[in-house]
Amino acid sequence: MKSFRDLRHITLDVEHMRRLHQEAIEQLELMRTSLDAAEQAIGTIRDKLETMFIEHWNGYLDVLHMLIMHDEAMAAVINKYGMPLRDDNPMDDIDTPHLGHPSLLLLLVTALIRHHRRFCDIYGWRGNPMSDYLKESMTMEREHIAELISMIQQTL
Repeated sequence: MKSFRDLRHITLDVEHMRRLHQEAIEQLELMRTSLDAAEQAIGTIRDKLETMFIEHWNGYLDVLHMLIMHDEAMAAVINKYGMPLRDDNPMDDIDTPHLGHPSLLLLLVTALIRHHRRFCDIYGWRGNPMSDYLKESMTMEREHIAELISMIQQTL
């Protein structure tokens, strides 16, 4: 026997969500660029580039906070992993950050960019026959994003 559950209609501005994911992608690409440059640099230039990486990470966490405010499912996944956001754990007080595994961070950031691009694509698709697939795909993408953010936080 089928059980009917109370369905809530959530008004979600798809274009706004796409724009937030695009902003997250831009912050991550800036992080990737500064990390690439930091691997090639030495001395104070490297320190400044690593500081830029941390600043862009904080900017990304701000965008993530905006995403969480608009996407309840994303908030649930982030809370499940117990990840601190920028307000909870500011990294501004770090004098000279030392990025332990830059190549690992580079790969994690690249993977995070791909998942945010996937979200942008999913928000662009509209079609009833694929709605179940899209719901499952969005759930999986949220999980992957949360896992990648957790790994980056642990690496920093």
